[in-house]
Parts: sequence; structure tokens; C-alpha cells
Amino acid sequence: MYSRSILRSIRHYKVNLIIKVLIMSDFLIWSSYQLFAPFFAIFVTDKINGGSIEVVGISAAIYLVVKSVFEVPVGMYIDRSKSEIDDLLVSILGTSLTAVAYFSYMFIDSVAQLYILQCVLGLAAAIAYPGWYSIFTHHIDKRKEAFEWSLYDVILGIGMAASAAAGGFLAEQYGFDLLFLIIGLFTVLGAVLLFSIKGKIRRR
Repeated sequence: MYSRSILRSIRHYKVNLIIKVLIMSDFLIWSSYQLFAPFFAIFVTDKINGGSIEVVGISAAIYLVVKSVFEVPVGMYIDRSKSEIDDLLVSILGTSLTAVAYFSYMFIDSVAQLYILQCVLGLAAAIAYPGWYSIFTHHIDKRKEAFEWSLYDVILGIGMAASAAAGGFLAEQYGFDLLFLIIGLFTVLGAVLLFSIKGKIRRR
């Protein structure tokens, strides 16, 4: 009974198109990432020459440091314009760069190459996130802020949970290359979805 009442209350909430597209784009992107994320350490230790638990830790640190260094400057740059076009284009650029990085994972076999790709992923995230957050903040429906952020979080959580379960099966049966291919393709699709709202956002 309680779950039904929750579903009925959700149906009465109307979410604007831009928020729907942003959520769907991130759903595709983050769900696909989760195909691989739980098994990153296994990939590094099994598939990378010289890979170890230490390398896993350094790889994660490289990603986070690069993302942290560049994210604020990107945010400051896009805030210089009142138009949302630059926010959107920067977000699409970062998302596309992420797809390129995951496609490239299929061809690496050394620690140095791994570290380079982690730098690229960190830079891509630093480029993509500020623009996405800015557009979401501008277009979130008034007096529905908590609901729409919660909706975003729940939808992504469900998608990521399903992907984590599927990722283990796919990696075991078909190898990591298939995971990287799927992640790259879904990330490209997420970028295409972002581009679809270009005509609906503020140009001034």
C-alpha cells in the first residue's frame, strides 16, 4: 500500500523536458560506467603488465587529482557567459572525451598507458561536470528541487545497480573489451542526448 501511494504521488509530478533529458543522459553514462567500475582492480592486475594493487590506488588518485585541479577553472570559464550554450558544449566535449578514453582502454597493456588514460578521464570529468550541473541548476522546477534531485539519484542508482550485476557476467563471459565498447557507445549516446536540447536552452 505504501509503495503504491508513493508511485501515485510521483505520477502527479511533471518534470520539464530539459531535466528529463539531463537525467536520461546521465543514466546512460553512469549505468555504463558501473559495468566496469567494480572490476577495475581485476582489470589492472590481470590485464596490465606490471599491474598491482598499488597501481590501482595510484590510478584512482591520478583521476581524482586531475579532475580536482581542472574542474574549478572550467566552472569559472563557463560562468563568464550568461548563455547556456557554452555550458552545454563544454559538457558535450567532456562527455565525448570520456567516450574516447574508454574506447582506448581496449588497446592498452602498460602501466604508463593506464596512467595517461586516467589523466584523460580526470580532465574529461572536469570539463563535463560543471556545464551539466549549471544547466540542471538553471532548469530545475521551482519547489520541486528536492524531488527532482531525488528522482535523478534514484534512477541512476537503479541503473548502476543493474549494470554492476551485468558487468561481472559480461566480463567473465566475453572479456573486458566488450565492456569498454559498451561504455564508449553509451557515453556517446549520452552526449547525443545532451546535444538534442541545444535549441531549448538559454542563449543569453
